[in-house]
Amino acid sequence: MSDDAILIIDDDADLRDLVRIVMEPTDVDVVEAATCVEGIAALRANRDRIRLVLLDYFMPGMDPTSCARELCRLIASTMIVLCTAAADPSGRAAELGLSRWLAKPFALEALENLVREAVQRVRPRTSLSADHKAAS
Repeated sequence: MSDDAILIIDDDADLRDLVRIVMEPTDVDVVEAATCVEGIAALRANRDRIRLVLLDYFMPGMDPTSCARELCRLIASTMIVLCTAAADPSGRAAELGLSRWLAKPFALEALENLVREAVQRVRPRTSLSADHKAAS
């Protein structure tokens, strides 16, 4: 199990599989959820490892605004990317209070770049903490 993980919340099992397959060669785990409720529970259980959340807009069981609001309460909104096939993805993201979006279908390179950016954003803090502990 890696220190780094991404969470994909999407009711499309094929997309979740694709994300997992793309991430297999990396040192980043994929946590999957088919509903917002499962995704929120998964985020709570893995909060220290989740570097990025990919959130579908149209999800069963919970409206997207409530789902995004709860996720933002648990993790910085900059780490949540709306991943949607909906028209006007930037407008949908803004509606949810998110600044980032990825339109479906997306280039695998775009996904890889998002994950790389998210992991690199966290790792410098980890190494600074380790250096500080060693110096103490």
